Formats: sequence, C-alpha cells, structure tokens
Amino acid sequence: MKILILTVSAGNGHNAMSAAVSEYLRAAYPDTEIKQLDLFKDGEQTQAKKRANWMVNDGYFKLVKIALKLANGQFEKLKERDNRKKATTLRRNFIRPARRFVEQTVNEFAPDAVFCAHTYAAILMNDLRTEGNENALRARIVTVVSDYDVAPYTELLTELDYIVTPTDDFDDVLLKKGFDLKKRLSLGIPVHRKFSEDIDRIEARKQIGIDPDKHTVMIMSGMVGFGNITKTILNLNKCKSDFQIVCVCGKNAKVKKQLEALKREGKLQKPVRIYGFATNVDVIMSAADVLIGKIGGVAIAEAFNKHLPIIANKELPFQEYDNMTFLKARGACDYIAETRYACRVVDAFFTDTEKLQRTRDAIERIRKPDASKDIGDLLYQGPPPEGELS
Repeated sequence: MKILILTVSAGNGHNAMSAAVSEYLRAAYPDTEIKQLDLFKDGEQTQAKKRANWMVNDGYFKLVKIALKLANGQFEKLKERDNRKKATTLRRNFIRPARRFVEQTVNEFAPDAVFCAHTYAAILMNDLRTEGNENALRARIVTVVSDYDVAPYTELLTELDYIVTPTDDFDDVLLKKGFDLKKRLSLGIPVHRKFSEDIDRIEARKQIGIDPDKHTVMIMSGMVGFGNITKTILNLNKCKSDFQIVCVCGKNAKVKKQLEALKREGKLQKPVRIYGFATNVDVIMSAADVLIGKIGGVAIAEAFNKHLPIIANKELPFQEYDNMTFLKARGACDYIAETRYACRVVDAFFTDTEKLQRTRDAIERIRKPDASKDIGDLLYQGPPPEGELS
C-alpha cells in the first residue's frame, strides 16, 4: 500500500495534521509505504516555488499584522466566489509552481491513496484527476477541512473521493459549492495522539512543577503571535479569582524576555511559569483549566481533545475569526474583545461555578479525538460501513 501525503508549510498546522496521520498509518499499517511532500519546499526550488512559499508564510503573517481588517474582508468575499470561475490568480501563484513536481511524483510513486492536508494540494490532485491522469483516477484521494469554516476555493475539489470535515454543520455550504454529500465524512481534524491521552489535571501540574491545587490559565501565542501577551498577563493581575498562569511564548523571544523582567521586578502578582518553545504542550494543556490563545483548527482540536476551553485573543485572522464565531455560538469558547477585558472573561470561568462545566460539555459535543485514526483507516481501507465510525 502506497500513500502520498501532500502539505504546505503555512504556519505549522497542515504539517501537524500530516504528521499525525502519517504516525498513525506507520503504527497501524506497518506495510504502508508513505511519502510526504511539501508543495513548495520539496523538489526543485524554482523562483516561482520560493515566491509561493514566501507568500503562504512570511507574506501571510505580514499581511494580517499590517492590514488585518482588509485581509479578513477579502477572505470573506472569496468564500462567496462564483463556483464557475477558474481561480486564475490562485492557479498562477500557487498551483502552477508545484504542478510539475506533484504530477511527476504521482506518476512515479503511483499512490494507492493521497491525503491532501492543504487546499492547494487538493486543487492540484483534483486537476490531475479531471484531466485524466491514470494514477490520480486510480488513487483514493482525501482532503480535509481544517477549520470550523469552509475555506475559499473548496468548490474546486468536487472530483475528489472524500472531504473530511470537523462537523456536519457545513452541509448547506458544501452543497452550494457542488459537493455530493456522500463524499463528506465528519471525522474531525487530525492531531498527534498525545493530545488524546488523558492525564490527570493534578498529576499534570506536578509534572510541570506548579501548584497542583490551584486553578491554572494557559496562555499560548502560536506561530503568528497575535494578542499582546504581556498586557494580557498584566491585566490578569487584577482578577479576583485565585489562579496561576503558564505562558508558552514559542518563538516570541521578545515577550519571553519582557515577562521574565516583570517577574524579577515583582510586577506579576499571579504566579507565572514562563516557557519559550515548549515540547510538552500536551501536558501543559492537561494541567490547565482554560487556554488563552490562537484559535486555528489544529490548536482547537488539540485543546478540545484535552477537554480544554479556549478564550480567543482579540486579533483573529481569516478562519480563526470564523472558528471563534462558530464555537462561541455553541458555547464551546469565549472571546476577549479588548485586552483590558481579559480579567473579566477569565474571572467568569472561575467565579461562575457552572460556566466551566457548561463549556466542557459543549466541547464534548464537538471534539473528535479519533480523527487521526479514522482518517488513516479511510486512506488505507476506505470508509467503514455507515454508522460504524469510531
């Protein structure tokens, strides 16, 4: 069995999904030959591919930091685009540069199944199948909706075998975009299996060396670093409720340095544990009661698999804003409209004895902790009989 996994390093979420599915396949089906490729980073590095890679990484981050409202407005317009349009600009900038590389790989590797962890990869495979490529026609091709929102250009994927979604609430949108709903499987967003392992909250706190008996707020900025972490933590000093903070700064060395200085100067009234890049995020999530941070699809799946409520930062690009809207409407997350309100939002979780439980109950109705397994099984052996999904 040969399985091809196609991804794009836009942030790290698509790579994380790819790795999660690949890890499950290697463990469950050791006879599987897996090839994982990045559309823009692997293969011959042409100027067009380098430019495409810059646009989906540095260019994207710069755009949403400089002109977030404008970018979000354009994103919403793209979601309503006419299905009949050929997406000429997108194809020129992102599909054409990777076309020869992907087609050559498909022809030489001849995969039995293909997992498309990004829309651009899925468009390429859809095009190859539409044009009659024998290997694309033969393979089982699966793509994934990696947010609680159907992204622009999903309408260009209707010839693929299956589209995996995190919920079945998108059926009307998928029908409008031309999908046969028999191709839609609500299996969830795949993440590393360690996020589906239950660790006792008290034990997790002991593992990371914080007070095992104190409520814990986790703060994580993610790759883009939206939200002013320092101001948020200073605002949390005003909270009436008693809790400790674990902050994961990631690659944001500037924020880490600021927080460490404030801690040395005694300006942080709440106990704060400060991490740079953390390799034990799953344990920290197990230790926490709530998470303040980014709200991309993979981050949501990781937190929800840990039964962890999310409080979204105020600055949310593209799908993250739609994720927040979808989840908040279902009682599964909260939102800090302005940094000065952070204390008010967090206090509500710890002073209202039922709010935390209501949010966890809402998460339980949404979370799909077996997504990596179910998607891996789908790739290897096809869909199970109706009603037998785990």
